[in-house]
Amino acid sequence: MSAVPKTEHERFWHAVFCKPQQDARAEENLLNQGFEVFRPKTRARRGSGGRRRVVIESLFPRYIFVRLGRTGQDWSPIRSTFGAVGLVRLGPEVPIVPDPVIDSLRLRCDESGIIDLTGAIDYREDDPIEIIDGACAGYRAVFKSRTKEERVVVLLKLLSQERKIEIPEEYIRKL
Repeated sequence: MSAVPKTEHERFWHAVFCKPQQDARAEENLLNQGFEVFRPKTRARRGSGGRRRVVIESLFPRYIFVRLGRTGQDWSPIRSTFGAVGLVRLGPEVPIVPDPVIDSLRLRCDESGIIDLTGAIDYREDDPIEIIDGACAGYRAVFKSRTKEERVVVLLKLLSQERKIEIPEEYIRKL
């Protein structure tokens, strides 16, 4: 996360450490102060109490990135920004996040600035799964394929017969 600056006028990405669950607040306040900010977000499935839902959250909870100049820019407002704790430091140094890291994250973002991780679990045909929601909750089945619109086909054995059923992907989990 460090590099030697080429000139004094270049700008480099740095990480800002945020207060718990205040990444968005820090991002908004830094933007309002005129800083260039990047907070990669992700769409992921979260579950509690047997229910799963899609949420949008920071890809790196408690961290955002800010692009700063080496000279001529006052960094001190960052530590007093609502939601932010301050710049990440390694001893006295403020490490640089290389441009290729930020660029690769930005390439993975959709038009809304979100990296979609809802399909991050890669089921393979014949993987054993458990149905965790819906009318068949509690049954074990075998993954067969994906369909459109976040649905899957599973092979379920009921009353000594195997049946292919289509259910929402969030209703299953890998065993």
